[in-house]
Amino acid sequence: MDELSPHAARLRAAMAGPQPDADWSGGLWSACAQLTSEELGALLPAAFRTLRDEQAPEYARRVAREVTWAKVQPSFTAAALTELHAALAASPRPTDVRYAAGALLRCAEPWDREVLAEQAALLVRVTGPGAEQADDAALAVAAVAGPAVEEELAARLRVLYADSPLRLAELEVMLTTGVRDRALLAEARRYGPMTGEWPLLPDADAGPSDARYAELAHRTLRTAADHLAALHAGRIPYAADKAFTPADTETLRRAARLALRRDEPWAEDVFATLLPQLAVAPTSAKTLPSQSACIALAQAVETYPTPEAVAALREARRVVRHAGVSKKLDRLLRRAERHLGRRTEIALRLPDLGYGPDGIRRIPCGTSTAVLTVTDEAALTWEGADGRVAKSPPAPVRREYPDEVAYARGLLGKTRAQVRILTKALEGGYAEGTVYRYDRWRAALAGHPVARGTARRLIWEIECAPGAWRAVLPAAGPLDLPEHEPAPSAGVRLWHPARATHDERRTWRDRIAALKLRQPFRQAYREHYLPAETGPVTAMFHGHLVRVEAVLGLAVRQGWNIEHDELTLTVGEMTARFGIAGSLYPGATGWAEAQEVFLQRADGSPQPLSGVDAVRLSEVLRSVDLLVSAGSFAWCAGHAHDHDSRQVLNRLYDQPLGRTGRLRRAALRRVLATHIASGRVELGDRHLRLDGYDIHLATGRVTREGDPVDLALPTGRGAVPLPFLPYDEALLERVVHTVSHLLENGPVPHRVGSG
Repeated sequence: MDELSPHAARLRAAMAGPQPDADWSGGLWSACAQLTSEELGALLPAAFRTLRDEQAPEYARRVAREVTWAKVQPSFTAAALTELHAALAASPRPTDVRYAAGALLRCAEPWDREVLAEQAALLVRVTGPGAEQADDAALAVAAVAGPAVEEELAARLRVLYADSPLRLAELEVMLTTGVRDRALLAEARRYGPMTGEWPLLPDADAGPSDARYAELAHRTLRTAADHLAALHAGRIPYAADKAFTPADTETLRRAARLALRRDEPWAEDVFATLLPQLAVAPTSAKTLPSQSACIALAQAVETYPTPEAVAALREARRVVRHAGVSKKLDRLLRRAERHLGRRTEIALRLPDLGYGPDGIRRIPCGTSTAVLTVTDEAALTWEGADGRVAKSPPAPVRREYPDEVAYARGLLGKTRAQVRILTKALEGGYAEGTVYRYDRWRAALAGHPVARGTARRLIWEIECAPGAWRAVLPAAGPLDLPEHEPAPSAGVRLWHPARATHDERRTWRDRIAALKLRQPFRQAYREHYLPAETGPVTAMFHGHLVRVEAVLGLAVRQGWNIEHDELTLTVGEMTARFGIAGSLYPGATGWAEAQEVFLQRADGSPQPLSGVDAVRLSEVLRSVDLLVSAGSFAWCAGHAHDHDSRQVLNRLYDQPLGRTGRLRRAALRRVLATHIASGRVELGDRHLRLDGYDIHLATGRVTREGDPVDLALPTGRGAVPLPFLPYDEALLERVVHTVSHLLENGPVPHRVGSG
């Protein structure tokens, strides 16, 4: 670009001229944060030259490092692209081709290939066989360098990958494509950008669109499946983690992502075979044919889930014997189920599994019949010839019809898995802003024999006119539905409290309680958040003291990642960053203070809260609140014996309830309505009071006259049956259990002393 803004010009001057004022250190970071994409592209050539100049002053090198670490997406003009290649080629390093290939993708102007050819050749030839993940980038830059350099690199790679047939086949296809397709493959790496690397382009993860790559993906995955089938059949000797080379694994990863992203019709059969066979040895060993390939394919399912691929991943998790891999698959499976909500039409593609329109399937087993029903939940009963119904098959049926019994039980498990996947997908659609067509919603949800039981217990909004939405609850009966059939193209979405008024939220909670309806996930009682701030930062959770291990444990299950001592969550094109004042790493322990939540766009620029959809913003903040609640408010058995935890509970004892606690209070008011009306139970702002006992609604802590009470609640068959609860939550259940126990057993001995 011809002209730079004052802050960008000052950065360029600082890398080339005298040292800036001593008080400019704070302005350095501010100037880097203000860079536009075009300005960063213009400054990067100078930054790379400065960093490679051993005679450059330290202050200039520090400025150059900060420029290369800027989080904004760079954009290059043809002139800036030429300068960057020249700067890299002046002192080339083995991985510089990654910057060169990335810059080719980020240049919107036509470049002069003759001018770039000599520099490109230098960058390709310095790329050694040990340059990790640089081969694809080298192939992209080699296309600019010319046929001689390209053939020289191809010959070197053919030798390097002589023992990796899948990678060799991919290489031959890549050599028939152009610069952009090769650079896109180099961009779509297994791991995200590291410090000093540029943010991924929005379309980079999609990879090349050439049909040749789709054919290659099919051939790659089918070849891998055949190889594993031969290994499991004993035709190939088994060796742990030797089924595929690292290069073949990377090829498999890309093929799997492409197949799932395109939702190829052949992917269902391939993944149903490939994933379970990758997860277990053909012997009784607890090893895998290829641990890295198993995780790579599972990560592809996580990113681009389909109902069939998620089912295959669930089967792989069932058969795996390796403890470490099982934990990783658990985490990836949870994320895949949640991410399915992003793919609206694909998420609703549930097979009927042979159930009739009434949600019943009957399987004859001699004198008995296995009866599978899907209402609110899937169930299996056994009906005898005399019409009697039992929960388990008679002994003669188990002996004489073992295959039919196993099939019925397997179908029950598959049905429950489908319902679970659907439930996670529907809830995950909140953050994605999912809207269904009415005709698709009616066929795939409201009228589907397997999905209907889930859909009927949720509150939906139907667009009766442009911009006018009516909330309905199918479980309440036909009168709750619109009087006139909506148009097939009318929108349908899940009701969310962030879009409702206070009176509407209260009305729906009363209706759910009156119908004793247990919703598939928390909806009517869902926490919602409307922060007062309008900028990119909210401090609503700042200052909470949290237990780090509890936060990290839940963060993994909720899809958060650790980056530079922050927790990050990507939702659509936006990333939320939640700071915790302490070192964050897997296995970290201790107490730390929660910081602000910061939102940023995909290009790294700040995202104002006021510009985010109310439901999406609420869901992000709800996830943060769950982390804070798990780390500071939630009850756990260790609090009775952990001195540090007890001190924190004392500190929190008089704090006002958060949103989760207030929803818990609203649920208790309905669950214990009879006892509250009688006057025996009193529901205060922070405590539930019963016969002189105080039960804190945010911690579950029980006290009497200020002294802690050790209350041993019976479990198992000795536990008091719970009344209807409108949603699942361990702390809500504990409070209700505590109330039931005290109502039934009266006062208990209490300790005198500090708590």
